[in-house]
Amino acid sequence: MTDHDAPRRFGFLDCNSPIASWRFERQVGECAAGEPGVIVDIGCGWGELLQRVVARVPGAKGYGIDADLELLERGRAGAAERGIADRVEFVEYQGRDWETPADLVICIGAVHAFGTGADAIRALYRLVKPGGRLLLGDGIWNRVPAEAELASMWPGTTAEDFLLLPDLVDVAVATGFRPLRVESVEQSEWDDFESQYLADKEVWLQAHPDHPKAREVREAADQHRDWWLRGHRGVLGFAYLTLGRPVASV
Repeated sequence: MTDHDAPRRFGFLDCNSPIASWRFERQVGECAAGEPGVIVDIGCGWGELLQRVVARVPGAKGYGIDADLELLERGRAGAAERGIADRVEFVEYQGRDWETPADLVICIGAVHAFGTGADAIRALYRLVKPGGRLLLGDGIWNRVPAEAELASMWPGTTAEDFLLLPDLVDVAVATGFRPLRVESVEQSEWDDFESQYLADKEVWLQAHPDHPKAREVREAADQHRDWWLRGHRGVLGFAYLTLGRPVASV
């Protein structure tokens, strides 16, 4: 499919989550510092973080798990360009069914494969080798939303979909993890993410206003923008938790 036929997907994004370049680069450095031998990225998309970490850790083996074939192909192409295709495997698989433990497990923006963020933390604990780490990225409520605010978000959104940041960290600790870093993004990072997510559609619409698909694309873009600007903006945040699993007792 060409750019003329329809907008690209994620063409303006380095990764599919709200994050500033400086924060992303720090994540790469901290993930690589532990020199993980095996890395698993659940819901990897095209695996930008996975690829950058593998490239920095000689001998590391990475597995990118996702059900989106188009994004997996983008990941394979990126790994080939970086010269690490022999050390990064992109696998079409449902993340909740993956069973191979790893030194570093990444799950960013994909906790829905398990249910909620709390469900994901509990499920992913078994995949992290003792002494290993989990990097989790998920939405959080900046404050508990009112019913009227929930009604302005995407259909079916409930207050139970996300936790406040302290409560999410409490779940991690109760599960057995130790929090090595707890951080939430700034509003500007959310705004950049939403703008870049919509940019594929908006740039295409600017170039093809009379295309047979233009009305459909325009309506989808306008609806998404409403969910963002009139719905979750300022209410929904996004947190990154770097969680360590203690070494096995002797």
